[in-house]
Amino acid sequence: MNFNTFLFYPFLAAVVIVNFLLPRRFRWAWLLIASFVFYGLLDARFLAVLLACTAIAYTGGRVIDRSAEEKRKKAWTAGAVGLLVGILFLFKYLGFFFDILNSAASAAGLRFHLRGIAWFYPAGISFYALQAVSYLLDVFNGRVRAEKNPGVFALYLSFFPQLLIGPIERFEPFGIQIREPAPFEYQRFVNGLLRIGWGLFKKVVIADRLAVIADTVFAEPSAHSGYKMLLGVLAFAVQIYYDFSAYTDIAIGAASMVGIRLSENFKHPYRAESVADFWRRWHMTFSGWLRDYIFLPMTMRFRRKKPRELWTALVIMVTFLVSGLWHGADWTFIVWGALHGFYQAAGTLTGNTRKRIADKLKVDRTAYGSRLARMAWTFLLVTVAWVFFKAKSLPDAFYILRSIATLKDAVEQSAWIITDGSLGLDKLDLIMAAVMLFAAVVVNAYKRKHDLAAAFARQPAWFRWAAYAALFFAITVFGYYGEVSAADFVYFQF
Repeated sequence: MNFNTFLFYPFLAAVVIVNFLLPRRFRWAWLLIASFVFYGLLDARFLAVLLACTAIAYTGGRVIDRSAEEKRKKAWTAGAVGLLVGILFLFKYLGFFFDILNSAASAAGLRFHLRGIAWFYPAGISFYALQAVSYLLDVFNGRVRAEKNPGVFALYLSFFPQLLIGPIERFEPFGIQIREPAPFEYQRFVNGLLRIGWGLFKKVVIADRLAVIADTVFAEPSAHSGYKMLLGVLAFAVQIYYDFSAYTDIAIGAASMVGIRLSENFKHPYRAESVADFWRRWHMTFSGWLRDYIFLPMTMRFRRKKPRELWTALVIMVTFLVSGLWHGADWTFIVWGALHGFYQAAGTLTGNTRKRIADKLKVDRTAYGSRLARMAWTFLLVTVAWVFFKAKSLPDAFYILRSIATLKDAVEQSAWIITDGSLGLDKLDLIMAAVMLFAAVVVNAYKRKHDLAAAFARQPAWFRWAAYAALFFAITVFGYYGEVSAADFVYFQF
């Protein structure tokens, strides 16, 4: 069961109704049952892995909290975190690790071949494992006290709106909301519905349609011209934003309907003026996790090392190599993470020089033209990295970039025709994608400066219901017109 399937919405309605009919002290138990049902409907085996991670983190947290000796606390923290990382490694990275060993053995002339076990992959494990690790480290550092109620802690790791793809929540703000359930509020309920509707529009109408273009190009790069590859790359850059932010919208909306406030995960990332700024706006809960549990601890460890900028750049590289590996067990993801690390490390090392040059040339960095140029440059760098994120292999990624740079087949007339179905969509579908994307951009531009929900609530009833009808029509009709079908969320695989 996923957010873009029909079954989820009767399920959500039942969860919301029962939640507010129950006395407040029992609501956490109902949400826990609903979360286990939600996860179990995907695959009952997933529950065993989730329960194992929950037991490790809960027990580890309690022991760490009760330990008076620093040495004992460190040992229990390392042990519990190590077990969680070990489980993640077993299901996600073991096969990749064996492939590396086999390649190394082959290069050395050794005749053995390690075979990985065909484990199932528990959906969402990368996300709830990070939450469990952050909880243990926060208990160790004294930021939170260990949760005594195992059910409340289990709900923290398994809460169904954010279980599969986040946002990645910290325990303290989530635990407070569970222990002090919010009463039913009509406006919050309506806002949640609207957030879900907007998320479905972004996913079904825009992201899934752009996915057809991206998948067509990346499936067989050699069959397309450089121009069409460029369109495929741009389609993926837009698709992955609307796809991932759509999931976040639906997750936040669904959680809001049962009285839980989840963290925002996106803040107009393609308006970023540097790659570092991009990561302050993209997947913000994951960026915050990387900052708090990898970057800052390593920075503190090397704070007396000179030259400081060089060590900071090294820590950035390590942090984003971890980011790349977290996203997937493949060299393409590692290169994607390395590129983002390199961009930011280079920015750190050249920051003072660039500032002196800008001052000497009297460049007004606050001017709109200057900011627009930085946005365009940042988008270019991020989009180049997306090629590695999406490509099936490193050779494919390099081939796509080389073909775009050289405008492969540019002399062929067919290389510039996109309405012939060669990108997977017919002419009307392409027009629809452009129109719907323009509408979404206009709405996002308005949301940057205004509270859309509050502005919408002030409108007369006839206007609001007309908007509801238009949104429903767009999702149900435009979303499934043409060569488009419901697809899993991109981050579902992580």
